[in-house]
Amino acid sequence: MDIPKHGEKWRTWKGLLKSRGYDPNLTSDEIVTQQTDNDDRVNPTQFKELVTRWFTPKFQTTCAAKRLSRSKMKEPHVTGTKSFARLAHKATKNHGVYPTRGEMCIITTRTHKDESFVDDKAANVVASLKAIANDSASKPIDSHDFTNDEYSKVKGLEKRGYVRLVGRMPTIKSNGDSSTNSHTIHQLQSVVNVMMYIIQERIPDANLPTLLSNMNIQLPRVGSSAPSNSLPSNEL
Repeated sequence: MDIPKHGEKWRTWKGLLKSRGYDPNLTSDEIVTQQTDNDDRVNPTQFKELVTRWFTPKFQTTCAAKRLSRSKMKEPHVTGTKSFARLAHKATKNHGVYPTRGEMCIITTRTHKDESFVDDKAANVVASLKAIANDSASKPIDSHDFTNDEYSKVKGLEKRGYVRLVGRMPTIKSNGDSSTNSHTIHQLQSVVNVMMYIIQERIPDANLPTLLSNMNIQLPRVGSSAPSNSLPSNEL
């Protein structure tokens, strides 16, 4: 089972029920009756729990905050229910070449079906992308180089997180170790030292160097004495 996809479908289904059935002027029982009478796919018990949550103050506050955040978006998406992967696949079938991020922005995420732009900012972004693509003096675009493609030149480099316009993929990590990461690594090394000491004390015949070597793991060598940060014997 594809858990992420299943969760997405479940979320979409709940959103569909809310879009067609939620009415603040009705009671929760009236909404449940209305939906269960018109659609036998709706489970009355589960839907009752969902509708009850819609009317809670916490849910209402969250929805209001999301509506406000959505209203501040300068370039709203208009892709509909299709994923970026499906849209890119369709473009590849039509043109024979996988689209770049700039092309994805132009053909899928900022224009309506009638090819009109969602707003003036989106129109300016698309104009800049087309200008770079049509510039014969520019170097060939590497669609896998997210730091120097046409989209990054117009919209800027990616922040830490998912790469825009490519759908699900590994996140971009920052270069270098932060102080938090270094501290975590140091703590893990200390834990490993303590565990190796415990194993050698409890299992004298254990040949740890050979075992770790066979597993291609390099760990600090533990001496005959306990490490300074090891636990007292009465706490082991």
